[in-house]
Amino acid sequence: VFNESVTNARIYGLLVRSLIRAAVDGFNGTAFAYGQTSSGKTFTMNGSGADPGIIPLAVRDIFDTAAEAADRVFLIRVSYMEIYNEEINDLLTLGSEKLPIHESLERGVYVSGLREEIVNNAEQVLQLLELGEANRHFGETNMNVRSSRSHTIFRMVIESSAKHQTNSGDAIRVSILNLVDLAGSERIPKTGADGVRLKEGKHINKSLMILGNVINKLSENGKQRGHIPYRDSKLTRILQSALGGNAKTSIICTAAPEEIHIEETRGTLQFASRAKCVSNCAQVNEILTDAALLKRQKLEIEELRKKLQVCPACLMLLSVCDVLYCYLKFFV
Repeated sequence: VFNESVTNARIYGLLVRSLIRAAVDGFNGTAFAYGQTSSGKTFTMNGSGADPGIIPLAVRDIFDTAAEAADRVFLIRVSYMEIYNEEINDLLTLGSEKLPIHESLERGVYVSGLREEIVNNAEQVLQLLELGEANRHFGETNMNVRSSRSHTIFRMVIESSAKHQTNSGDAIRVSILNLVDLAGSERIPKTGADGVRLKEGKHINKSLMILGNVINKLSENGKQRGHIPYRDSKLTRILQSALGGNAKTSIICTAAPEEIHIEETRGTLQFASRAKCVSNCAQVNEILTDAALLKRQKLEIEELRKKLQVCPACLMLLSVCDVLYCYLKFFV
């Protein structure tokens, strides 16, 4: 638990840095801030010039870590989207709105038509972040003069391959990192929202409620879970792999210290308690070339041969595997 005097850099070092380093190594990762409106989520994620937030710290850390991996070559792509009134907008391209969500075996869940930029350094990424922030929806409420009216997802796709590949080829690692700034849950009597702000608040609250429902289901015993409502909102659909799937996830929960917000704080703590019970199954994401796949199969056959030398029947089976390996190698 941190108080308001703790810097974003310390929070990053304790809660997020290991996730970022893992993303460079090929693991999917997601970090997001959750809490009521005006409790410090956007400041935690974006920060200021004097106290950079999770996102700029992560961006610099990624490029520093990649530079230290002298034996690998990296390709990094970024995109920036917002979910505003349950519609997906591209923050890097004006007028690119209401983008659809699709799913495929190769890519999983993705947003079609989203602009991706290849980047070479942290400064280039921070410029794109600044562009996206300028296009994001903000508005004034009684709780916050610059209230986030949308959820944003800053996504980095990190590809890497061995710099000196062997003749048999090598696997390509591809990881997806989501850095998410959620809009805050709102109580209409406190925010004084009406008209457009009221509509925005209803969409924000609904999507956060569905996120809570997903976390509730995932925190239950496997036999009691039943249907998990990922598809009930754009937010949970896009973050599906980060919620109980193939990703390392860090959730930072923020709370306002004033007694008047005690009910909202209780709700945030209950969300955090349930989220701690969710288990993900993160693994390195590799794309194997045909040559790399054959190389891996050959190594597995050799390993099996060493273990099963005392078994004639097993050796016969390995001979069959050798024949199949040669057959595959011929066609590749």
